[in-house]
Amino acid sequence: MSLDFSIQGRERVADWIETTLLARGTRPLGHDELHALADAEIHQGAAQVALGLGVMKRRSDLLGHKYPFLIHDIAVRSREDSVLSPYSCLLLLTPEGVARQVVVGDSTEDMEILFERISEVALSNLWGENGRAIRFGWPSDIGRPQGFNEAVIWLAEQIGIKPGSGFRPPRRKDGGVDVVAWRPFRDGKGGVPLVLVQCTIQSDILPKAADVDSRVWASWLVLDFDPITALAVPQTIASGTLWDQLALRGMVLDRLRLSELVPDSRIIVGMHDWSRSVVDQLTPMLAGSAP
Repeated sequence: MSLDFSIQGRERVADWIETTLLARGTRPLGHDELHALADAEIHQGAAQVALGLGVMKRRSDLLGHKYPFLIHDIAVRSREDSVLSPYSCLLLLTPEGVARQVVVGDSTEDMEILFERISEVALSNLWGENGRAIRFGWPSDIGRPQGFNEAVIWLAEQIGIKPGSGFRPPRRKDGGVDVVAWRPFRDGKGGVPLVLVQCTIQSDILPKAADVDSRVWASWLVLDFDPITALAVPQTIASGTLWDQLALRGMVLDRLRLSELVPDSRIIVGMHDWSRSVVDQLTPMLAGSAP
């Protein structure tokens, strides 16, 4: 089956190869077959495939065992249970990727919640085992009050600080913040580092980097210094203009950084079932995936 979407850039080509490997299970994909598939499915030649494989090699070098694919001189393949890795789920959540275009369609609420859960687990490990993170986005399954004013008071209690006196508009849902991460200390004193994270699975990410106003949040929570702001996205972002623009506005957490942060032993609610479901739908759609 020919996939009706265009891929631009080596990152997208690498994503397409990885998604194809997920659909194949652990069956190796030889370079010759890969070139033929790329020409038929995404209209990319040998040069672009080589660049995509180079991107995969760099991802593997960065993530080590957390990267769910193996790259050899003559073939590439998935590791055992690769579909269960956080990296694979983030790959499937990536906007304009194969899964989002062919399988998932326009239904995004469940995906948004799943991505926030992954980001929560990743950010809880930002400062190691003593770090903490909580999903602040609405709807909540962890007891967060629905009203924004009450939610901020609840959040302050979770962190162990006092709510500020700034006006909190009752119609707001989360103030642009989907996940909050901090590092408490045993002495209970102030000066706790805090990160306010906007999570998005949209393709237009630059405007989202400005969703969190640290000065406003400093009026909603009693803080000794301004919090760090961050943007979490499921795609990879290559070095260049976009990364530089995002980094000027706050910390950037793309697929590689999130995958690096998620502890090996953590189970993320709903992640495995969702990833398996998507891959099961993708398998008959991707050429070369049948046994």
